[in-house]
Amino acid sequence: MTFKFKTTIALSCLISSTLLLSACNKDPKAPSQQEQQTQNSNDAIGQLKQIPIKQFPTTADDAHDIAILDDYDRRFTEMSDSMEIELAKMKEANTLTPAFEQQRQKDNVQSALNMLKALELKTAQGRYIQGLLYEYWDNQAKVLEQSTLASTTENTDTAKQVDHLNEYLHAQSQLHHWKSSQPTDTKKAGE
Repeated sequence: MTFKFKTTIALSCLISSTLLLSACNKDPKAPSQQEQQTQNSNDAIGQLKQIPIKQFPTTADDAHDIAILDDYDRRFTEMSDSMEIELAKMKEANTLTPAFEQQRQKDNVQSALNMLKALELKTAQGRYIQGLLYEYWDNQAKVLEQSTLASTTENTDTAKQVDHLNEYLHAQSQLHHWKSSQPTDTKKAGE
């Protein structure tokens, strides 16, 4: 269930980024161009592919790293949910500006990066997952920065965003696989 929720969040981020970048375009497009851009985004999302799970040896520190990654995920999800609720309330009250929304998205991405940097993981698999997640959020920061600096969306490469989303989903799959491959005693110790 958590994996499905995370996939939904990741897809929402990709679509939101695409829509945000579209909103930053000051030159109105003809409806056919807008439809084409939406179609290109949908085509790119359809190209998501499962990256094979990378095998790592079992270590005594697996439960430690799984617990740390789970804690990061829980804290980040709570923070993101809180931000989304805040933005929804502001939108409902007609007090939400595009600039404020974009700044909150940048803050959220920067928080993810800071939280990931602070993780003290002991295993190669833990650091591998941390690296995948960090790379995803670092690329999201670049996309948001591009949308701030660019007046058009021509510089946005949807295929690259899909590749980064693939990496994020792979990190989630890798963690899920790792947790499910732990002996029952180890799973309980890490929780």
